[in-house]
Amino acid sequence: MHLIRGKNRFPRKLQQCEAELMKIFGKSTDIVIQRFETHRAEALLLYVDGMVDKDLIDRDLLTPLKSDGFDGEVAYALKAPCRSAEDIDAMVSEVLSGNTALIYKGRKQAIIADFKKFDKRGVESPESEVVVRGPKEGFVENLRTNTAMLRRKIKTPRLIIESLVLGKQTNTIISLAYVEGIVNLDSLQMLRSRLEQVDTDAILESGYIEQFIEDKPFSLVSSFGLTQKPDVLAGRLLEGRIGIFCDGTPHVLTVPHLFIENLQTSEDYYNRTLIAIFMRAIRLFALFISLYLPGLFLAVTTYHQEMIPWVFLSTLISAIEKTPLPLGAEILFLTLMFELLRESGTRLPKAIGSAVSIVGALIIGEAAVNAGIVSAPTVIVVALTAVCSFIIPSLNEFMTIYRLLYILAGGMMGLIGIAGVSTIMLAQMVSTDSFGVAALSDVGKENMKDNPLRMPLWSMKYRPSPIVGKNRKRRK
Repeated sequence: MHLIRGKNRFPRKLQQCEAELMKIFGKSTDIVIQRFETHRAEALLLYVDGMVDKDLIDRDLLTPLKSDGFDGEVAYALKAPCRSAEDIDAMVSEVLSGNTALIYKGRKQAIIADFKKFDKRGVESPESEVVVRGPKEGFVENLRTNTAMLRRKIKTPRLIIESLVLGKQTNTIISLAYVEGIVNLDSLQMLRSRLEQVDTDAILESGYIEQFIEDKPFSLVSSFGLTQKPDVLAGRLLEGRIGIFCDGTPHVLTVPHLFIENLQTSEDYYNRTLIAIFMRAIRLFALFISLYLPGLFLAVTTYHQEMIPWVFLSTLISAIEKTPLPLGAEILFLTLMFELLRESGTRLPKAIGSAVSIVGALIIGEAAVNAGIVSAPTVIVVALTAVCSFIIPSLNEFMTIYRLLYILAGGMMGLIGIAGVSTIMLAQMVSTDSFGVAALSDVGKENMKDNPLRMPLWSMKYRPSPIVGKNRKRRK
């Protein structure tokens, strides 16, 4: 056993200890404080109902202590791993974490035994990272289940998992995962330093951590990667990144984060080279379509009609002239309608949400065109933009805001406005760092084998130099 130390010492009498615990927990009905007689003396049992296995407590704790063969050595009598807590504060902290405490009469220490039993969700495929080929399992809300799933992928003692506690009231367990000898040490030191400075009452999800330690809170370019898949996390750790687990959520943060990661999926490395290259090209094309298409369509049709072939221009004019709203208002109206439908489809139950999104888009779009409120070309442009935005869900916030900026700039200044917003966007991307690593720094002869293309795996002899720094060789 090892000792857990604190400040509030145990009273001499068991009755005083019970009164102190009743004072600490107050009227909480889920806290079980049970006094019972052992073969030698009286004892006190403390645990949280719903967080322990009562059958194990009865079999491995109560039964041995009440047996005639009990000689007073509690640690040897228990049939479970145990440790000691020297004070009430340390014992309460352990109990609230799901452990069981035993206070034996005449002892100045409490015995802490592990009889945890949490109700948890089974391992399922994450809906936000659906794959056709590759592992289907995803992280769950239990921290130890998640770290065990990672251990199954990386079977080496160099995989280090450090733990700390954040949140004065929630006492949430946070774990850092990295591979020793590969991890970027500068980023690791910077991450540790920032986590130590977090001062808050509650950490309820990994998003809390991200907002407390990020460099630029108002930047649209995130400096954190996010995944729910163990194989994706394992691949990133083996390139020198650090995983940040948060107990109670299936979302794991990774740093440093490069912008190109948003265009990569785990299937890129499971499929053959040509199809992987093609799919990455499709995602890159979808990114440009989602960002630029509405703004460019508005800018060209409003200010630069000479750039459109006459066949298409005559069709556009005949379709647009029948609508009462300006073209910019049409695009903003349809874009807002799309965002409303997407939000409603996300919040509603899955079966209902998909039906609402599809039926709502078809009915409202068709009705708007037939009523002459919007033109058919505008509906096509906004619909194509919406489809492309679903291809890269990790950039949803980035694409939504910049798409609106491109629409406003294109409607007011034409292509000059589009160029101005593009300059602002590129400047923001270039200036974004992720724990000492620039978001657009993945360049170089070796790095280009996985950015933006994906060359054969046997040709990738080196890890990304901006991330790992040292120990770049994947193989001899």
